[in-house]
Amino acid sequence: MGYKSEHLKHILEDLQRQPRDIITIAGPTCTGKTDLSIALAQELKLPIINADSRLIFQKMNIGTAKPSQEELETVEHHMVNIKEPSEQYSAGAYREDFDQVLQQLAGKAIVVGGTGLYLRSALENLDMPDIGRDDSLRQELNQLELDELLSMLDELDPEARNDVDIKNKVRLVRAIEIVKLSGKPLSENRSKNKENRYDVVFYGLNFQRRRTLYDLINARVVRMINKGLVHEVEALIEEYGVTDTLLGTIGYKEIIGYLERQYSLSEARRMIQKKTRVYAKRQMTWFKQNREIQWLYHD
Repeated sequence: MGYKSEHLKHILEDLQRQPRDIITIAGPTCTGKTDLSIALAQELKLPIINADSRLIFQKMNIGTAKPSQEELETVEHHMVNIKEPSEQYSAGAYREDFDQVLQQLAGKAIVVGGTGLYLRSALENLDMPDIGRDDSLRQELNQLELDELLSMLDELDPEARNDVDIKNKVRLVRAIEIVKLSGKPLSENRSKNKENRYDVVFYGLNFQRRRTLYDLINARVVRMINKGLVHEVEALIEEYGVTDTLLGTIGYKEIIGYLERQYSLSEARRMIQKKTRVYAKRQMTWFKQNREIQWLYHD
């Protein structure tokens, strides 16, 4: 998905009137954030900081729609390929790493991504809970199915499902862990201070018609499979095993199910398409909480 020249022009004119240290390009998956951010970075001579939770991981390329090596080298990129798929990563860790990177960049960058929790944590001054791990609790929770975890979370904190990816087992387990260990609702653990942490302006990309976005998502999933997603997942399993990161990522989890002969490849494709569409809708729920985003629409 390319960017519209009028979007780039609008942002450049806006920044000419009111320069900012950090320019954020947000929005749901498949809306052209990568192309717009690279064009903007070239115009402004600024580096890019990734704010997509899946691009953090090495060797997860096809299924995450990670920018190509050529795109990554076109402008300076940060916070991409910094962890292995066998490792855990959180929004709190992202904020710490983000602060370090931004300091190295003298406080100026373009931030691009669709992970609302990461953006809120790093930029909007969302206080993240300083709550550690409870491995015995996690082991117990990981034995449960998604619907069982969701029922438990609803019982502990009925409002929490609005702030959690309810299709992501890793996120559900962490949410339950936070609520149980803190004794407080998730919303009280993640409070938003009044001022943003940095001098930032937010732009968002989306489509006028949701059907257009859904069609693009469906087509992208087909391209991913044709490009070698199954082989990528096989190689990752061979190197790392079936990790929580793989199971917690749309596309990888479904292909693992296919490789385990739970269903056909065509069924895996349909599952990935459906879950990605639901994820895009959930991303918009996150972004609507930020009234500062200036939305730029494709037809």
